[in-house]
Amino acid sequence: MLYSEEQIQRANERSITEYFRQAGYSCKRVGSETHIEGFGGFYVNETTIPNKFYIHSQQKGGVGLVNCLMKVMDMPFKEAVRAALEGEMGRKDRADSVPNYAPLYRKAEPTVPEPKSEFIMPEKGENDHRVFSYLTKTRRIDANVVNEFIRAGVLFQDTKGNAVFLHKENGKPCGAEIHGTSGKSYTVGNSRYADFSADRKVIPTEPYIAEMLGREMNESVVRFAGYVYEKNANIVTDSTGFEAISGKIAEIQNRSIDKAAIDSEVKSKLKNYKGVAPGTSESFFSYDKGEPKKAFVFESSIDLMSFIALHPDVTDCKFAAMAGLKPNVVEKLLASGLDVTLCVDNDQAGKNFCKQFGGRCKCFVECMMNNVKDFNELLVAKRTVPFAERVGAMKSWADKAIQRAAELQTAQLGFAR
Repeated sequence: MLYSEEQIQRANERSITEYFRQAGYSCKRVGSETHIEGFGGFYVNETTIPNKFYIHSQQKGGVGLVNCLMKVMDMPFKEAVRAALEGEMGRKDRADSVPNYAPLYRKAEPTVPEPKSEFIMPEKGENDHRVFSYLTKTRRIDANVVNEFIRAGVLFQDTKGNAVFLHKENGKPCGAEIHGTSGKSYTVGNSRYADFSADRKVIPTEPYIAEMLGREMNESVVRFAGYVYEKNANIVTDSTGFEAISGKIAEIQNRSIDKAAIDSEVKSKLKNYKGVAPGTSESFFSYDKGEPKKAFVFESSIDLMSFIALHPDVTDCKFAAMAGLKPNVVEKLLASGLDVTLCVDNDQAGKNFCKQFGGRCKCFVECMMNNVKDFNELLVAKRTVPFAERVGAMKSWADKAIQRAAELQTAQLGFAR
């Protein structure tokens, strides 16, 4: 290794936003993220998950400046480390061994808006069966709500089975959010599935092993891509890397490690696939019910649908989904003269987002009152029998605890006499 582990860690932890700002790119704060112009929807999260980045136009992302430079600027690993360390050499490097990336830095100059890329509509599938099943069975959204969105032409299934939420402006499609329907997952590795040719090898394994491979072999010369799911994982490599990957898996299996701790970390990383269609820019998903006099704003389209299922009587309203936390969406709705209520997640990021708008917007506190993260979690909980049982059990336990405390107090008073 030409660079020490300490150097690599230092390079990865350097702020992505700071790097690109110093390089002359325009970096604008958007909620809890920073938008770096010039890459088609390049956003960096420096708060809740430091140095996490995602490029919507390319549907790829990751964590760390080195990883970012490799994916965004197509730098090889060593060059990315050197650029992040502002030219610092590895312990065994020669001065002429690595190209000089100084030209990547450019003087700040008046930004010229890039021409808006054309929106490419996702190709519709033959039917909406998979999307309907996922939204009604997994997400517990009422069938009539799902059908209502499908009939309105703002929800459909693409050829890969994903749910597509269509953005419209003046009745014309201008963007789309894409939600996976095949369950939660995440990827590890140093390559993409598409990088492997016909001789690719798929190795089934366990989620904790794939997570360990991702931690320990990402900087290896062995190319691999890992797909981690809740109960299984697949490692994809080629014939030249098969033996090394298989050997590493066997070595991990024979280790004495805290498997429960690794499984817990895997669970925290599992997410449903989310992306946007090429050409989607500043638009957002919305659905009007009645004649809108107010607007309810959500972080996701599925939370939006869940709210409608929970509150079918709410009408004369524009329901909007930001696909995250995006102040520009709220500002646009406020500018249109609507009374805005924020229905964001019950977490610190959501609370901070509400504070941004002070008294200009109302905040819906139903999730906080029920101690759940978002409206879909609330809907699923309310549609699950154990939820009612749990509420009843908690009430019974509280009543008994109060009665027992009163009995003890009476006994103690009697003893004191």
